[in-house]
Amino acid sequence: MADAKSEHLRVVVIDDQLNMRKALYRIFDKTGRYEVEDFGNAKEAIAWLKTHGVDIVITDIYMPLGDGFEVLAYIRGRAMQNDIPVLFISGEATKEDIVRSVDLGVSDYILKPFEPHDIVQKAEVIIEKYRNPPENIKKLRNAESLFFNEKYAEAKAEFEKIHAQNKPTARSLIGLAQTEAKLGNISEAMVHVNQAIENNSMYYPAYSAGADILISNKKRTEAIPFLAKELKINGKQIHRRMVLADIYIENSKTPGYYDKALEQMKLALQDDPTDETLLLRFAEIMWGSGNKEKAIHYCMKARRQNPESTKSLMQLANMYIQDGHPIKAINLFSDILNKNANQFDVYLCRAKVFEKMNENEKAIADLSKIPKTIVDLRLEVLKSKGRVYAKMGKIPDAIAACEEVANMEPTADNLARVGLLFIRLKNYRSALGWYEQSTLMDPDHSKYVYNLGCCYEALKDKKKAIECYERSLYLDPNGKETIVALSRIKGTPVPKAKAPVKSMPPKAS
Repeated sequence: MADAKSEHLRVVVIDDQLNMRKALYRIFDKTGRYEVEDFGNAKEAIAWLKTHGVDIVITDIYMPLGDGFEVLAYIRGRAMQNDIPVLFISGEATKEDIVRSVDLGVSDYILKPFEPHDIVQKAEVIIEKYRNPPENIKKLRNAESLFFNEKYAEAKAEFEKIHAQNKPTARSLIGLAQTEAKLGNISEAMVHVNQAIENNSMYYPAYSAGADILISNKKRTEAIPFLAKELKINGKQIHRRMVLADIYIENSKTPGYYDKALEQMKLALQDDPTDETLLLRFAEIMWGSGNKEKAIHYCMKARRQNPESTKSLMQLANMYIQDGHPIKAINLFSDILNKNANQFDVYLCRAKVFEKMNENEKAIADLSKIPKTIVDLRLEVLKSKGRVYAKMGKIPDAIAACEEVANMEPTADNLARVGLLFIRLKNYRSALGWYEQSTLMDPDHSKYVYNLGCCYEALKDKKKAIECYERSLYLDPNGKETIVALSRIKGTPVPKAKAPVKSMPPKAS
């Protein structure tokens, strides 16, 4: 947690409305006392909160990808920093919502619309209350803060000091366990997990932490009893059930484990029958077991529940392709389009299947049916066009598509892709510009640096070409193309491949 006298307080804002996030950012930033992190949905926020410490979370209640209750339940249910302030904002909260939020441990709530000074005042009141706990809680929070700031050795020392001065609690033991795990002391970590369970057998974060420590250290089977007990105490966790189901599937040769996997998936579906990830994972399991009809059912159910997403269609297509029957995917998509020709994301999916079948003309025909005005699909359409045109040898068309992709999403990979297409045209001057940009964004990508060297060599800049090849070889000492290029430009023989030895020397770092 930040020190108000020397550092900004960190506030996390979660709202699916961009305008509201911007407004809250301005309100808190203007005070000069807050550092604001904002997220458009609960799932992204929860993923971020797993590795960052904060002083307050301000979240909308109703959002498409996870709601405010999910955020609150995650915070209150985790092992560390589970008492940080959480402020709910909503324009349509019912009495039942307010009662539920209080039961889950919300710090306060405010209804939209609100005045800027009102929300700042509410935030400061609950932060002040949070920041003045009893001395033992203050020490525990300090240790947890050190953990979230990745100061693991200091965190360990603080937890041990707490235990020397006071009787260990389940929460402090799990804090020490997670710290030991980060320091690589897995055996010690699990000792503390078991001590926490002995201290409080109903403290489910202890089972959760134990499972996570084992899973992250590739001891997935050993995590089964911890996950099972965690879910027995706190069952409303569909994604944890999926993790347990996956481990059972991995060990399906053990009698009864496959049935236990199905049981976990069914329990998860009872809790949330609309979750896309859950439905598609169940479809995958059904397909793998040979129950194709059930798999198709769950894919199409995922499609109905999430009509804006193409994941369900592409998963179904990929399952048919893996089975060697891509034409069945084509027929399925064609049937859907015959019923409603305006489902443009289906054209995109069918185009991707045609692409995998090397039916490139048909792929382009489908992609061309998608209007440019369908903004949500535009990036994926252009990426597909770039790939297909490149396969067809229509490099200028591929460049046009990929340049638009790079302008919309200027990542190192997208920039390098345009550069590679210009190299295929032997337009090294243009390729140079794209690879200069990509290596600025990702200077440690050996292939980008190698291709930049190729451009310099083609443009007769021997000095810069050698610098690039040497840099690429430093990043990837086994790069055969780079070794050959460097020998060629220096006029030296290509080094002979060394005979394999039992102990290889470490790579340059």
